[in-house]
Amino acid sequence: MSDINLLILSEDPVARAGLEAIVDKDVEVSLLRRSDRLRCPPGEAAQPHVIILGEPPSKRFICDNVQQILSTYGRALTRPRTLVVSQNDDDDVIVAALRVGVNGYLSRIGSPEELLHSIRIVAGGGAAFSSTIAARFSRYFSTMPSIPELTGFADLTVRELEILELLADGMGNQQIARRLFLAEKTVRNYVTRIFAKLGVHDRASAAVRARDAGLGGPPEIPLGTHV
Repeated sequence: MSDINLLILSEDPVARAGLEAIVDKDVEVSLLRRSDRLRCPPGEAAQPHVIILGEPPSKRFICDNVQQILSTYGRALTRPRTLVVSQNDDDDVIVAALRVGVNGYLSRIGSPEELLHSIRIVAGGGAAFSSTIAARFSRYFSTMPSIPELTGFADLTVRELEILELLADGMGNQQIARRLFLAEKTVRNYVTRIFAKLGVHDRASAAVRARDAGLGGPPEIPLGTHV
């Protein structure tokens, strides 16, 4: 991609000015200076290819803005891709960002070239992460136990498997909704579809099926109960 339209969303004026100063030096990146909110509807000539969330104050800011991007531009392949640039590299923030669909997360920018290179990667359909986050991912996956054979779960989507695992952990619909930043009604609809695909009629049966396949943790034992 030779010309990249870039939009920066940030509530931090210092962070926004720093990002703009870097981007302005690249002739292949056109900075759309509407950094307060999304206003450009799909089909407009200046639609951004990449949207940077600069120094988001919370994971809620990330999730709300990604949801707004999806609402504004839909889920088409032409919708803008998102890159978070933040000094906050807490695991829960990064995981929350990945769950809602960001395409990159930079916790440290070693040089202007690193930021510009990451923008190009994300604009081209790839994913960009700072080296510390990438190393953390590598350590995490290298220590994971082997993934169990999910026999009988082939019809479930990735999201349905995710919800089933949380259900198997004992979470209710409201807890799952908060964890995944979904509406509770949406979770109920997913659970109904999961029951239908697994051929079960209640949460307990679904949880048993899930645990037998290695999903979720062991059932909690009430205090005072002897094993």
